[in-house]
Amino acid sequence: VAAGTPITLARGGMASSFAAAEAESLGDLFGRQAKEVLPAPVSPAWYSAHEKAWYGENDMARMTKKERTAKDPVPCAMTVSYAPTGRAKCRRCGDEIEKGSIRLGYPFRWRSNEDPHSNYLHPECYVPEVFGIKEKELRTKIFGFEALNNTERAQLWKKMRSRGKEASASSESKAAADAFSKGAVGPAVDIASLPAVEAPAQLLVPMLPFQREGLAWMCNQESSGVGGGILADEMGMGKTIQAISLLLARRQKAPCLVVVPMAAVLQWVSEIERFTQPGTLRVTVYHGVQKARTATEFRKSDVVITTYQTLETEYRREMNKSRVTCKWCGKLFQPDKLKVHQRYFCGPDAQRTAKQQRTEKKFQDAAKKAMANMGITSGGASSSSSSAYSPPTISNIYKDFMKEAGVEIKAKGYWGIKKEVQERLQG
Repeated sequence: VAAGTPITLARGGMASSFAAAEAESLGDLFGRQAKEVLPAPVSPAWYSAHEKAWYGENDMARMTKKERTAKDPVPCAMTVSYAPTGRAKCRRCGDEIEKGSIRLGYPFRWRSNEDPHSNYLHPECYVPEVFGIKEKELRTKIFGFEALNNTERAQLWKKMRSRGKEASASSESKAAADAFSKGAVGPAVDIASLPAVEAPAQLLVPMLPFQREGLAWMCNQESSGVGGGILADEMGMGKTIQAISLLLARRQKAPCLVVVPMAAVLQWVSEIERFTQPGTLRVTVYHGVQKARTATEFRKSDVVITTYQTLETEYRREMNKSRVTCKWCGKLFQPDKLKVHQRYFCGPDAQRTAKQQRTEKKFQDAAKKAMANMGITSGGASSSSSSAYSPPTISNIYKDFMKEAGVEIKAKGYWGIKKEVQERLQG
């Protein structure tokens, strides 16, 4: 199914059985089960604008006085801010939060031993039953509310009290349930009114009524603006036969690509041979060591069958052609990924963000703990004199060897060490 196109499901026994559940689940998203749908916030909570981080009650208890002064955490239940990008999605409705629009954030953690992080909401998706913020508490319970002007404050409170999104979701869920009960999601298709399509003469087995109905639906989908769909019949209902009948009913000038799991390749080949007249469909299997040879036969084929693994391998091979080499580390990256790599991770000008530095510190703390558990203590043979913490990295091992040779390397980090060694060689 092409990305961005509506998906239409073929009729089948599952449609009506799921319709009620579909309507209930969509309605519950903005209805009576909002508490269960929205992950519970951390409460009580404190927010540090300097660190852009949330802290729970236990976090505050472990925090020293010096750390509290530096981080300056403020007790609150939510934050309000303008979305700096359009990548975040609302945790309640799932829609993207547009760049530059006002969003609400609240603290959430999956496990008690993890740091809280922000979940974001549209102001219209605010749940009073979960947060219970009253109008007179907006200044104290929503961090950043004071930074808004009077108009923005009024608009925020109005959206937080609105139920327009709930009504819209209820209407959409009813429409989706009605469409699903009719056997289609997307542009409505009255399957009973579709023109009948006769089973292709080259097909050697008779088609059952529901299979002819499926053939008519698929032919209609191929002719529509959707250009495809999902045949959602249950296992054993003859989906392969219906697909083969579609290939016969709508012959193409170019070969049709069939991508299946490896276990289904021989099944497709055998069913085409069994259910069609000899020579009707010329089949090529593109898989294994003979791929280079069989690729030359594509134009002579009606059907090319391959596997997901082969398709992925070919895709990666083509993508690798556009990868470029990082001049600092020699690794290959896509051009857009290389910019990020050199900005934050590699090269003399690379500088990690505050969040990345905190993550790196966590890794260092975990390495210290692992070294202590294994009996590897700082100051031993594998430790450099420049730092109490020196895991066995390439740089630290190199410095240790140089120290044993009577050369003291004072620089830190790979690029610093490399620069100092070059200067000494040139001197």
